[in-house]
Amino acid sequence: MNGKALAPSSAPWESLGAVLGFPDEDQEFWWKTTAPVLGKFLVKANYTMDQQYAYLSWYHRYILSSYGPRPEPGKERTWRAQCTPNAAPFQPSWNLQNNKSTVRFTIEPIGHSAGTRLDPFNQLAAFDLMKTLKAASPDVEDSWFYHCAKELYVPKDLINIMLAVKGPPKGPKPPTCFLAFDLDSSKIETKAYFFPHIRAWNMGITQGELVINAVRGLADVDLSAGLDHFEEYLNSGGPVSHKNVEMLAIDCVDPAKARAKIYVNSFNNSFNKIKDLYTMGGRLQDAAVQESLAPLAELWKLMYEMPKEGNWEDVEIPSIMHHRSCFVIGYEFKTGEAWPTTKIYFPMWHYAKNDVQISEALAAFYAKQGWNDLAASYKQDVEEIFLEPEMPNSAGTHQYLSFAAKAKSELYVTMYYSPTIPHLTQRHEPSPVGEGKPMMMGPPGSRPPLPLRALQAVWPVLKWVVPGQI
Repeated sequence: MNGKALAPSSAPWESLGAVLGFPDEDQEFWWKTTAPVLGKFLVKANYTMDQQYAYLSWYHRYILSSYGPRPEPGKERTWRAQCTPNAAPFQPSWNLQNNKSTVRFTIEPIGHSAGTRLDPFNQLAAFDLMKTLKAASPDVEDSWFYHCAKELYVPKDLINIMLAVKGPPKGPKPPTCFLAFDLDSSKIETKAYFFPHIRAWNMGITQGELVINAVRGLADVDLSAGLDHFEEYLNSGGPVSHKNVEMLAIDCVDPAKARAKIYVNSFNNSFNKIKDLYTMGGRLQDAAVQESLAPLAELWKLMYEMPKEGNWEDVEIPSIMHHRSCFVIGYEFKTGEAWPTTKIYFPMWHYAKNDVQISEALAAFYAKQGWNDLAASYKQDVEEIFLEPEMPNSAGTHQYLSFAAKAKSELYVTMYYSPTIPHLTQRHEPSPVGEGKPMMMGPPGSRPPLPLRALQAVWPVLKWVVPGQI
């Protein structure tokens, strides 16, 4: 028992931490700062005690090592996590569908060499974790993962060219890959998220072009019908274009059942603009989408102060020029489906006075959907999970809220959270990540500078004289 006595009524994360122990101080730190949050979500979502122990044991065994080095006071980190505004590499989420709760979490795998010459764009840690997960479970399908990594990662030769031109990257860098896990009642489902920024810039094309081409190349499926409709919408002169594409996600399951999801960013938003994005300019006319427009309007008016008279649907919410203040719209593609399905991600912390205000607005929305038990306990649940004393004074725990219609009269809502991790950026302090330009990057669709293009052309001859190949 690792030399530690257990309290008579220890929580599962306390018992497991005492019994299983840790191979190093890094993993002990990440367990103590993330496992209690994950464990409390499992409790609030009514997972059985057996399920809590099973999922936390799996988390201890397979996930902890992927967080990388722990933050230490006065010690500069070579890689800053970007899956949360707090620079925490752990993002828990709480999914609600038909009054059923599912706990999820996303991590940004970080290697010990991330941000250095050995791994300047943190591309190796996700590979290591995926290999571990595949070895542990035959249900993890990795063919799409490796295809997307091949298409969207920066190749080794190109990294060496960039290192030769400018050396290891300094300052903010775009993310490379996140992995996410749905803790369903009987299994764990894995998803991967890829960011195309640097690769698209090096190729001189937009992120949208790169991502759509990657999706068209996925094996064992034909997603062309949905992608054709999506590209038609991007080219229609509407609110977004290929330049707004931010991210690609894939399910790590049997391709026949898997989804590919393309995410776009939208700034300067009104309800009608979001409605346009959600319905693809009115192209999506199925009953589920149309019936969800009324609760979508309810949520909008609960979250944002709208005028009581006049055409509130065209009133833009205040513009905040921060990379995390945008709305995100996800377009999901699946084999056999002619049209994508859509999901909206509301940015929470930039448009609220504090987390208490957000909790109260969400509780009111849940009550309107008939989720009465959750509505009654939500505010207290969040306070007990995060133990964050600054909730009444600032926003930051609530990060994004996703909204979608999965079936007629059935909503699909997920709340994403940003926990505070000691020695990282405080919860209410805006993150600088993404406000500066990533290494040698320009606007979407721009081309690399001439010296870099020239080196790319002659690299097959010169690469043997450039040190630091990885």
